Amino acid sequence: MCGRYANFLTEQELVDAFEIAVIADDARLAPRYNIGPMQDTSIVVARKEEGRSLELAKWGLVPSWAKDPAIGSRMFNARSETVAEKPSFRSAFAKRRCLVPASGYFEWTTVDGVKTPYFIHTEDGSPLAFAGLFEFWRDKALGDDAPWLATCSIVTAASRGDMQEIHDRQPVMLLGDEADAWLDHDSSKDDLFAAIASPAPALVWHEVDRAVGNIRNQGEELVAPV
Repeated sequence: MCGRYANFLTEQELVDAFEIAVIADDARLAPRYNIGPMQDTSIVVARKEEGRSLELAKWGLVPSWAKDPAIGSRMFNARSETVAEKPSFRSAFAKRRCLVPASGYFEWTTVDGVKTPYFIHTEDGSPLAFAGLFEFWRDKALGDDAPWLATCSIVTAASRGDMQEIHDRQPVMLLGDEADAWLDHDSSKDDLFAAIASPAPALVWHEVDRAVGNIRNQGEELVAPV
């Protein structure tokens, strides 16, 4: 699974890495070192006319048919094995895919009987592009004037190679052509699953302070090696 990540990429780094043409005002977030479910985050969406747009979404997907947005607290990850069929995600998988920019993510493993957090990132410090889904929801009880809530989920897959030492799941991390295919509205289901199965970027990791376990903690010290 992926339940915490960091995004301290600068605006220019985001523009360069994700070929962003438009940045929504509310998506201009400060550096984030401990993003958790149900928090606001930035996503990259491909708009047919404007090009790629950096937009704001709450992490925890709320299907359009949901009666209560609280369901999003259980929908922050979408398993790649079932994403095309599960009612909560299949519509977004078919029509509303995004990239979730990240500097790295956190995972916990047990060392000498103690749960220990690690920060996982690319070898060269380049941005990660998580495969994501997004949805829009509003409270139908409030009528047509109800505000829209944008939400997202990160797609996960079984861990590969050395990553299995840390956890049995990992976010789907896309590179180049695979990221393009993920955002392409015309990609077939086969194209999308080929992107999911493509090799992830080379990753490294190091132990970090257990303070990252408290979602209220922020600051660059959370990603520093201990």
